[in-house]
This record gives sequence, C-alpha cells and structure tokens, in this order.
Amino acid sequence: MAPPFAQETKSVLLPPRSRKAFRFGSAEKNHLIIGTALVTSAGISFYLGATFSLPGLILATVLFSTGFIVHELAHKYVAQGYGLWAEFRLNLTGVLLTALSVFSPLKFIAPGAVMIAGPADQDKMGRTALAGPVVNIVITTILLALMPALGRGSWLFDAVLAGASINSFLAVFNLIPVSIFDGHKVFSWNRKLWAAFFAVSLAMTVYTTFVLHPV
Repeated sequence: MAPPFAQETKSVLLPPRSRKAFRFGSAEKNHLIIGTALVTSAGISFYLGATFSLPGLILATVLFSTGFIVHELAHKYVAQGYGLWAEFRLNLTGVLLTALSVFSPLKFIAPGAVMIAGPADQDKMGRTALAGPVVNIVITTILLALMPALGRGSWLFDAVLAGASINSFLAVFNLIPVSIFDGHKVFSWNRKLWAAFFAVSLAMTVYTTFVLHPV
C-alpha cells in the first residue's frame, strides 16, 4: 500500500514578486533541499522492507522523491506563469511527521507546500491546484508505457512499477475534494475536470496497486 501523501497549495498574504516562471528565492532553495532530503529518507525506509536489489531500491526511491518534487514545482510553475508569488515552504508539523515517518511503518509525507500570493481568481487557483496531480498522472503514464519492454519480474520492472504506483496514488490522494487538498480548489473551479482527472488517477492507482501487484 502506498504511503499517504498530504500536499496542498496554500495562499498567504504576501506581494507577488515576479512574472518570470521558475524564479527561486534563496530561502526557498534551502526549504526544497531539506524537504527533498526528508522525502528521500522516507522513501528509502518505505522500500527497505521490499525485495529490491540495491539498484532497484535506488530507482524506486528516486521515482518516489520525484513524484513529490515535480508535484510542488508544477504548482509553482503555473502560479508564477500567472504572475503570482509562489515559493515552497517547509511546515514545522509536516517536517516532524515526515521525519517520524522515516522510522515508522506508517508514512505521512508532507514536509511543506507551495505558498501562493497575489491577485488570483478561482480559474487561476483551480488550474494551479490541478497542475500537481496532472504531472503525477503524466509520470505514471510514461512509466506504464515503459514497463512492457522491461521484462516482468525484473528489478527494473518492479522499481518502475513502484514509481508508477506511488505517483498515481499521489495524484488521486491530492484530488480528494477536501479543503486541505488540491482537489477542493479543482472541484470548486470545474467539477467536470475534477471528475475526469480523479477517475483517471483512481483507475491508475487500482491498476498499479492491485492488478500489476507492485513490490
């Protein structure tokens, strides 16, 4: 079973700084490094009990961490494209829970989230929120497309399947239409789009978790 990720795009009362997409603040870089290190450590501990070889463990952990990083950067990219201030920030509670996950069988991966500020209507916020899960769906699709050529039962197949499983789960979990998740903003903005992407991510999660039987 994939660990419960809890990520969200929050808004704070800070002025927009730049319309140039992917501009990173100095404090943000430090927060991203620490957040990535925490997620990677949790990923290693999650897969240590599986029957991965060392190369498989490394690849599965990289795909595990990538799912988190690109999810957050997708929020940032879209928000900054709209001219909004958007930077990743750690959350003390999330950092502590993620750190505890490294040593606990129960995984809660949420060291921080992208903070957004500036003049944004429901359309912009909805598109920004949807960007994270969409990227996870894209990653899952690419990994699933590669798997037939990898040889079922090989360490490469198992590691890629594990990556597909965690990315699809990350998408569906974040699309839950509850206020702390991306799904709430997407649902409030466009219910048909929310339903379509939620259905796709749910189907991918069921397929990778129960049909293909990841490690």
